[in-house]
Amino acid sequence: MRRYETLLVLNPELPEAQTRETIDRARRLLTEAGAEGDQVQEWGMRDLAYEIRKHKRGYYVLLEYRATPELVKELERNLKIADEVLRFISVTAVKSVRKPASDSPEASPPANVAQPETRSPVAAGATVEDTATPASE
Repeated sequence: MRRYETLLVLNPELPEAQTRETIDRARRLLTEAGAEGDQVQEWGMRDLAYEIRKHKRGYYVLLEYRATPELVKELERNLKIADEVLRFISVTAVKSVRKPASDSPEASPPANVAQPETRSPVAAGATVEDTATPASE
């Protein structure tokens, strides 16, 4: 099973009870079909980038779960039918990228990659006298 995220934009004019019912229906569909670890994040009312069905705002909900591709297709089919859903998108979630520790071999760049050259003022054509701090006179 793969990790998926589905972002829903719901009609902003829905009563709260109907919004809850839509979220619960999607969650129920996932759990009954065998999805694992479904997590729901309600982002709330937000402005849309452009009007959708004459609405300038939408209620955003993010569903995170592990499921089969067939289950995602079934969820999307149900979301297409629902009139209260303005838009949705489902994507495969990427594993979190960890930054390697500084002492591990992955932290150092490969040998065949050119390193940026650091130039001192002396190497740039200045003399030692130009770069030295003046002694107290």
